[in-house]
Amino acid sequence: MFLDFLGLLREVYKLFSRNGKAMSSITILIILVTSFLLLTKFYSIKPIITDYVMKTSSLAATSPRGAKFAHLLTAAEFDFRLFFSVEWLFMLAMSITSLFFATASILASAVSYCGKDLSIKELLPKALKSLKRPIVTWFFITMLDLGYFSILLAFVLPLVLIFNLKLTVSAFTIIPCLLALVVRTYLAVVWNLALVVSILEEKCGIEALGKAGQLIKGSKLRGFFLNLVLATSSLVLFVLYTTLAKAVPVKAVIVPLLLFNSFFCLETMVSRMAYTVLYYESKATHGEELELHGSSEYSQYTKVSSSAVTLINEDAV
Repeated sequence: MFLDFLGLLREVYKLFSRNGKAMSSITILIILVTSFLLLTKFYSIKPIITDYVMKTSSLAATSPRGAKFAHLLTAAEFDFRLFFSVEWLFMLAMSITSLFFATASILASAVSYCGKDLSIKELLPKALKSLKRPIVTWFFITMLDLGYFSILLAFVLPLVLIFNLKLTVSAFTIIPCLLALVVRTYLAVVWNLALVVSILEEKCGIEALGKAGQLIKGSKLRGFFLNLVLATSSLVLFVLYTTLAKAVPVKAVIVPLLLFNSFFCLETMVSRMAYTVLYYESKATHGEELELHGSSEYSQYTKVSSSAVTLINEDAV
């Protein structure tokens, strides 16, 4: 499985080599745009939090019967609502940005895989036109993700209440959490592939999820191992980020955050390219033709030769 994963990374490198200019441009754009959003969020929320902390501190030293207390309480509630409004706006902006660049990177990978070439000026408008389907699919994936964690919470919470257990850092909590994350990582194989399907085919939502489930049959362990490696690397990056953030002065805490964001964007780009390769290899394994959808203006079709299918099957073995 590890050798198979290395083979997948080799194919990702080949994709990057074939259309390196477009891939590099997308990666740089992702890092620049997300870094700009993070900087804007950081400097927008910081004064709100500072003002909220000052007002709540003043509340503790103010008589609850005075008019000043009511004024401070109203102002603190306003800061609280403003904080969550700004957080929600930036979360929405980051989600749309992530989906747009995911669409662009998957389209670029697909074009490269089919032996074609597409400049960044041509790619971005086509990604924008194709954005509707991945948004619908992302909504269904989010609902499934929330459903999974709701079921998990519904199972764990009664045990905590019945046996009067404390959710502390112990083996009792760490092991079930790790198992839950492993199961979620396994389920995410179909979800991630469904996003690729919704971008490269005229399918979205439940239909894309169903097609992804069919394609990934026989290759689910490959996707699971890919997700596991990516999740582990993300965890390592997060630990390094938190360690670095504690070591630097408070005024410079944005620097490690931007570094973490840059590495995370690179990892996400590799993940999108790897799932595009996995999509086409799964189609080849099932004897389907390689199709480059996303827009009728540049749809190209390439038949999968029997030798290519044999070669992919031999690699999988």
